[in-house]
Amino acid sequence: MRFARVPLLVLAAAALATGAAHAQDKPVNLKLSYWVPPSHLLTPGYKEWAESVKTASNGTITVTLYPSSQLGSGADHYDMVKRGVADFALINPGYTPGRFPIIGVADLPFMLNNSYKAAPAVVRFYKKYAEKEMPELIVCHTLSHEPGTFISKKLIKVPADVKGLNVRTANQTIATLVTSMGGNSVQVPIMEAYETLKRGLTDAITGTWDSLTHPAFKFASVTEYTLDTKIYWSTLIHGISRKTYDGMSAAQKKVIDDHCTPEWSARIYKYWYDDQVKREDEIRKAGDKITNITKVGPEELALWRKAAEPTVNAWKESVKKIGANPDQIIEELKAELKKQDALF
Repeated sequence: MRFARVPLLVLAAAALATGAAHAQDKPVNLKLSYWVPPSHLLTPGYKEWAESVKTASNGTITVTLYPSSQLGSGADHYDMVKRGVADFALINPGYTPGRFPIIGVADLPFMLNNSYKAAPAVVRFYKKYAEKEMPELIVCHTLSHEPGTFISKKLIKVPADVKGLNVRTANQTIATLVTSMGGNSVQVPIMEAYETLKRGLTDAITGTWDSLTHPAFKFASVTEYTLDTKIYWSTLIHGISRKTYDGMSAAQKKVIDDHCTPEWSARIYKYWYDDQVKREDEIRKAGDKITNITKVGPEELALWRKAAEPTVNAWKESVKKIGANPDQIIEELKAELKKQDALF
């Protein structure tokens, strides 16, 4: 009996030691920076993630939210994490053209058809490339908005209608698309897009359906038309500082690892996604009371696909310049999207 008790005593001592180590972890406060307002529905997703991280770490990891570009502009968020201004940030790779060509594949026109299903697929795809393309941080999640389109003051039905228009574009990919069709790309932060339309500096924007009525944007009040086809997406990334991560205990790193998953990519995004779907449904039911919805048929869609070819080719050239195989990258992403039933 004496010998039978020894393993139990050893296990008990080990458990106490593990608990003590966990309790002695140094407190970590993650500064989570993002450039949309606190009213944006990424906020409740961030709060849910933060609360889960805090609980799993026995309170040793807390998260403080900094919305509305309090710590820096949208385009600066990668470098803010790199410099330690933020520990965790919402990053739009498309805000810094040419810097992150591989993840740009997810922004190509006519690539995905459902942003919620695509969120875990894109992060699974990108994990293979992220450490090399974004070495200063750990890619925690990826997400996008629902399919975006042209929202305009003038009718846009076919690519030729874009010629001569000043269009606020969401990222480098859509900027290339607009310029290839003879339009002029105007790149300003999304929170400034309303003013450019109101003041006549732009004739159109590329945006999502929910941005027509969302109180943070209200683009329906300064436009007339919405093109009814899914054209583009802006891939967003949550990145955590490697320096911050490396300074954590093993137990704390495990908590972060458990919360930097494809499943959490979708979970954080769910609030925003549900609102987008609801708003789009309401807009479609209201019809021209909110916006003139411009329907397109197979012929028009074929023209839009054709118009996107120079954009895809430009992306391929950017990837070749860093010694990567663009066709392989496209097929890898498509395979992941297909698994999630998210391929366009």
